[in-house]
Amino acid sequence: MTADDRKGSGDGGGVSLKTRLYAWWEGYDLSALKRRQGDDGRDHAGQAPPASGKAAAAGMNRWGKPLWSATRIEVAERLWGTGFTTPGGNDHVPYLVKPLGLNPAMSVLDLSAGLGGTSRAMASKYGCWVTGLESTALLAKEGMERSFREGLEKKAVIEAYDPEHFSYSKRVDAILYKEGLFSVQDKEQLFDGMEMALKPRGHLLLTDYILAGDTKRDVIEGWADKEPLEPNLWSLERMQNAFAQRNLDLRIAEDMTDTHRHLILVALQAFAGYLEQYALTHETKVAVMDEIELWVRRVAALDAGLRCYRFYAIKPAE
Repeated sequence: MTADDRKGSGDGGGVSLKTRLYAWWEGYDLSALKRRQGDDGRDHAGQAPPASGKAAAAGMNRWGKPLWSATRIEVAERLWGTGFTTPGGNDHVPYLVKPLGLNPAMSVLDLSAGLGGTSRAMASKYGCWVTGLESTALLAKEGMERSFREGLEKKAVIEAYDPEHFSYSKRVDAILYKEGLFSVQDKEQLFDGMEMALKPRGHLLLTDYILAGDTKRDVIEGWADKEPLEPNLWSLERMQNAFAQRNLDLRIAEDMTDTHRHLILVALQAFAGYLEQYALTHETKVAVMDEIELWVRRVAALDAGLRCYRFYAIKPAE
């Protein structure tokens, strides 16, 4: 680490996140490392074609490699907070779910449960009964174990499911789906399943990546090519039509890109500061860089015109 890098290691000090991370890597040429490793899950020439929807449902990425591991879970929780695998920890949950008006009498489906952080936050803060559904079995298993440890095994149940073939036997008061719909290939069946699972006057809250307005197509395509699951992006108009076609009263269609981007960048900067203080194993270092690159690419896509929207709708009374 150079003197200039050390000078900025506390709060950034003008030193870029990239510079700090490469300094943390202790001069290692990361690109050369990954070339030597060969099969690292990226879209290299000669790799197998993208995984099918069935493989993705089995917890594999589009190149047939596991989406999650114990090491990646550890890295994600350090980056986003205990129980979370995406931006916005406990402090973000009240802002996120405010339109739902949660209370102890309500039942909630969380279709992007991950490790169950948001599900448990809703259950503990508002007293509602939450079932968290997660598309990766490993995350669902780890999430349920965390619910048991926190004494929320009945109020924040975490289970595995397949969003490409979604149905739910009970009716619920509210459904939350946080930044996961963009990688579902058959969104129409998922919208049908969500509408059917809602009680009359039930609430549907989605946050997701969409295409809206002008975009730098090459940057967006470059991002999409490297996403672990192949994106299936809809436009703002198509999202709005999906609600209208199911007679769901869309009350909010809010561009929250700036908030989402801020959450990512603040977490990455804090993470860089953490990394400078600790020595990690080689395996963990590779997982750290993979996770950081994933989110840096997403920020670049947001800067190029990808949008993150919050949609809130109410199902009409019967």
